[in-house]
Amino acid sequence: MAMSHALAPAAKRPSPAPATGGLTRRDFFDDVAARLREELPEERRGFRHHRNPVLLKIHYGNERVHYEVAVNGALGVLEIGLHFEDGPLSTAAYLAHFDGELVELKHALGPRVELERWTASWGHLYEIWPLPRLDAAAAKRVAARLAALIETLQPLVEAAGIEPERAALSPDAEPKGPWRAWRRG
Repeated sequence: MAMSHALAPAAKRPSPAPATGGLTRRDFFDDVAARLREELPEERRGFRHHRNPVLLKIHYGNERVHYEVAVNGALGVLEIGLHFEDGPLSTAAYLAHFDGELVELKHALGPRVELERWTASWGHLYEIWPLPRLDAAAAKRVAARLAALIETLQPLVEAAGIEPERAALSPDAEPKGPWRAWRRG
């Protein structure tokens, strides 16, 4: 089941406030990012991250090729995955690259991992979970799974050698658009 980035209309969106004893989405995403740094091997801890009320993005220089944890309260799901949002050429190249590895990736990461093109310039390798209660235990599980994805997928991202389509991107590049307000990391 693919998860749309177009969430429910604002009037139907659930409040980001936690249930009793849970975490706010902001605190949940911060907890996931902090735990992820502990879970990853030293050479993978230098990621950057951004968050907004519905998702957390983790990247290694090109923020348009990033790992994402997204909460969709309207559908009651959580997505964890690697997103390709750099442009039509690089997205097609990444999708082709990962399609050639999909059988091995499903063997390594499990059968719930799917590869999907969403639009001409947007695709992802992802899995969907039923939305857990956003608490420290869930943050720990999500960080562990995200670490497994990064350890498996990031070497393949790097080996693909696909050049960014967008303006020169670096870890210090100023994000454009709505991410400017959410820059973290």
